[in-house]
Amino acid sequence: MNDFKDPTVASATFRALEACSEEWVNRGGKGTSLKLEFSDGGEVRFSPGGLTFADYWVFLRALTDGFAMPRIAPMLARPLETFRVIRTLKALAAAFADSENAKTKVALGLRGGLGAAEAYASLDSKCIDAIGRESPGTVTFTVEGEDLSMWFRIEPKGQYSSGSGEPPEVPAAQVCFRDLETASRAVDGKLDSLAAPALGEVEVIGRIPLAEAVGYVADIAARNLVFAR
Repeated sequence: MNDFKDPTVASATFRALEACSEEWVNRGGKGTSLKLEFSDGGEVRFSPGGLTFADYWVFLRALTDGFAMPRIAPMLARPLETFRVIRTLKALAAAFADSENAKTKVALGLRGGLGAAEAYASLDSKCIDAIGRESPGTVTFTVEGEDLSMWFRIEPKGQYSSGSGEPPEVPAAQVCFRDLETASRAVDGKLDSLAAPALGEVEVIGRIPLAEAVGYVADIAARNLVFAR
């Protein structure tokens, strides 16, 4: 039985992996978009395929150490789909470790961080307070001179979504990083979000309080992710 007690961290990790896999596939990477969930017995299950870990801690060890023993029977039941899931996970790990491809790392990091922010905005008390004061709207995140755009949206009914490419509506606020190096530091949690605008590293236009609230939630979410490091 799974004894993991922090649903926010688990939900954010699941959503971040899902978002990263979606971005990887959209960018032409070989693999498949992933979905993750807990079983009634506390197992962590991937779909499509049969990759299943006994509990959250075994799943976490697979992310951080690169290996943990999954359940064998579900893998044997759907081997080809399971192989595609494993290939996607290995590709994501390689992309985050590849210091020569900053654009892909930034794209995956931003996408995963905003995916995790969906969970924190809904479940973490500090994030709920910070973002709950804002009316619906979309914030876009871009990098100067790069064909790279991510977005986070506060829905009219208090729900949240995120994605890449064209946002679902005209953005209420826009955040633009000066270059890939700056965006990479943001993904790694090394960018001073308070000083960055004054230093010219980040430009924010539109509804600045909305952008600040989303950035606050995304920063908290990203700091608690373990696989995008």
